[in-house]
Amino acid sequence: MDSQQLLNDELLEKRIEKFYGYGNYEGKYWFIGMEEAGGENFDNINLRINTWANRKHKEIDDVAEYHEDMECWGGKIQNTWKGLIRITLSANGQDNIDAKDVHKYQLDELGRRDKETCLLELLPLPSPSIDDWIYAKHSQLPFLSDREIYRNYCIEKRINHISQRIKEHKPKAVVFYGMGYEYYWRKIADIEFTKIEVAKTEDSKKHYFFIGKNNQTVFVMAKHSVAFGVTSDYFHYIGKSITAKLAE
Repeated sequence: MDSQQLLNDELLEKRIEKFYGYGNYEGKYWFIGMEEAGGENFDNINLRINTWANRKHKEIDDVAEYHEDMECWGGKIQNTWKGLIRITLSANGQDNIDAKDVHKYQLDELGRRDKETCLLELLPLPSPSIDDWIYAKHSQLPFLSDREIYRNYCIEKRINHISQRIKEHKPKAVVFYGMGYEYYWRKIADIEFTKIEVAKTEDSKKHYFFIGKNNQTVFVMAKHSVAFGVTSDYFHYIGKSITAKLAE
């Protein structure tokens, strides 16, 4: 193995233990996904983990400041975030949401340390897709030898940690996105969900989400922003449903 292409394993291990995402634990709206995108090559992963280290190994960071330090902030609307932003704006009572509103919120509000949202990741290392796993080539940590071993190594601890943070901070709403991970979302929320069908959309399918509530928080399990056929109205409907559920 080329030593020039080895990541810092001590730093990788610290990231796995400590990093959970971006934003504000005191925010009203939390969004929890499976893992951060990126990490498509050695240089990108190295930049990400070293930027995190230089920013004092925070459990959650300011998403804009972090990416500014990586020199990759701004630009176009991010595909994963656009649906989450539409949920937030709708939950706050905004109508007629357009792309300019989404872009402005992304740049100024989403995942900021003193604002109203928190963006958490169930798994701590960036990856461009579930089919990609390059850490085995660039790390000597045994639990990074393949994706399944890595997931089994850290998932229960992270489920418990996120659940505890929700109990401590009592956000108004927690939205899990990505229906393929429903098993994990149900473990974190530990409530009964109701399935809600949304009117047929451009792919002629009825889309759906799940919603439920305990004494302090509304929980939603939603499709990912890039899921086939899902439109902006799907996310607007979820935002309005959160507001209605909070009023019950």
